[in-house]
Amino acid sequence: MKDYAVVFTYSFDADAAVYLFDTVLEAREFLFKSYKEELRIDTEENGWSSEGYIQEDGMYAKITNHFQDGDDVTEFHIANIYC
Repeated sequence: MKDYAVVFTYSFDADAAVYLFDTVLEAREFLFKSYKEELRIDTEENGWSSEGYIQEDGMYAKITNHFQDGDDVTEFHIANIYC
């Protein structure tokens, strides 16, 4: 059974993506890689004005894309799974 989840949420969409992992280390590594790649795509490929933040413990990250009509925010959270 998986004990940790990386959850992606979006201010511009009601959907959420959830990825399951056995260890918190696996979840942190996935969160970090996903965050870095998403920020790269937003800034380099899309050319958006974006800022990123990752918590020191690697359990949370956020990307904010600035547009004239407002900001879009993507958040990455690590959650414990309890059954």
